[in-house]
Amino acid sequence: AEIEELPDDIQHTKERKPDVLKKITTIDGETFILQIEFQVKSEEDLVYRMAEYSIMLMRKYKLPVRQYVIFLRKRRPSMAVSIDTEHLKFSYPLLLISEMNYRLFLNSENPEVKMLAILADFANT
Repeated sequence: AEIEELPDDIQHTKERKPDVLKKITTIDGETFILQIEFQVKSEEDLVYRMAEYSIMLMRKYKLPVRQYVIFLRKRRPSMAVSIDTEHLKFSYPLLLISEMNYRLFLNSENPEVKMLAILADFANT
């Protein structure tokens, strides 16, 4: 019914710096890239940024990527965590720090990680 011409140059220079990025090898010999992002506000386009990270990391390291977003507020945000189209299916887990056990953070040797315990769940103390 209608055709609209679009510019065919979609080059977009991006530099991304994940909050946490590690290469993990488990005791079972499984190797993957771990990416963790910390969010303090609901970001409408975060799902697209996480998808970009995933593709860029897979392309660079040729390894599976496991991603997690840790939301640093009490209430679950309304932002999308998945893309589901005919040819692309992508999702990431969104974890609320307020639902995580504070001991998880206190057991860390990293002082910055220990400080996250104050945002976590103290219900099971």
